Amino acid sequence: MTSSDQQERLRQEASLWFARMRGPGADAHRDAFEAWRSVEANGQAYRRLVQRFEESAILGHSRLSTLRLTKARADRGPSPTAKIALALAACLVAGVGVATYVWRGQAQTRFTTTVGEIRTVALADGATLILDTDSAASAAIRDGRQAVRLERGRARIVAAKADLAVQAGKARFTAKDATFDLALAPQDQIDVTVLSGAPRLARGDRRLAVGPALPAGRLVRLGPDLTTRTVQPASRVEASWPSGLRAFDQSPLSEVAAVANRYNTRKIRFADPSLGSLRVSGAFRVTGAEGLAKALAAAFGLSVGTAPGGDIVLSRAAA
Repeated sequence: MTSSDQQERLRQEASLWFARMRGPGADAHRDAFEAWRSVEANGQAYRRLVQRFEESAILGHSRLSTLRLTKARADRGPSPTAKIALALAACLVAGVGVATYVWRGQAQTRFTTTVGEIRTVALADGATLILDTDSAASAAIRDGRQAVRLERGRARIVAAKADLAVQAGKARFTAKDATFDLALAPQDQIDVTVLSGAPRLARGDRRLAVGPALPAGRLVRLGPDLTTRTVQPASRVEASWPSGLRAFDQSPLSEVAAVANRYNTRKIRFADPSLGSLRVSGAFRVTGAEGLAKALAAAFGLSVGTAPGGDIVLSRAAA
């Protein structure tokens, strides 16, 4: 890892800790935070981030020196100004993939991921946004609460106790204490997988409880008119996507390759299409095509080659 890569990693970690330790669940993370900050390089990165906020106009006349890591009063939430600071704290990540802009008079922060990248962002009020490969989402404070809009790809939303507003396509959700995946599907359709809790779907002035209609463990596809098109069991393979790992159980190699190819510019191909019918079980990291191809080749006695365009080709080993 180069020095610039190391600095980038420290900036990201510091910004996430800054937002997390000013959220409602700060006490639960305090020991881990202090352990992380006790490392000299981490502590320096965190102090630099705090200094940047002290010197900025985001907090107006309030100094961060008055915002030490003390237990928040249970009967009083953060002010709108503090909420904006919390939202933007997670955005102080230098480099590609984060941009802050103003839209309709409100500060917006846009997060993007490249092919193969999975990004976790700590938002205000303890919420978390996890962006899948080649995805985009924006975050802002609207009407005093955190709002997230999925613009491309897939995201996992982890809502805390505070009310979180989420938009994907024409669908608008509000959630508390809920975890769910949203994905923009072809033809303006939306895939929703509720992992826990009961987010609510709003359409215009009508608000429909989706707990019974979209139970945990089900993948529901909504049409452009927000009516339910299909309901099916949620994929066990896809449940662990934020980790970059997939646990396959007697899955055909064609499925394994299809999942991996979403995360890599170098695609895995088969010299003989019949190889795709071979079945495999196990947990594999799909974000590294070359390592995955070698593992599959070792398991089935295949050879690994390179196509003229750079793709990885699995073929039967010569006798």
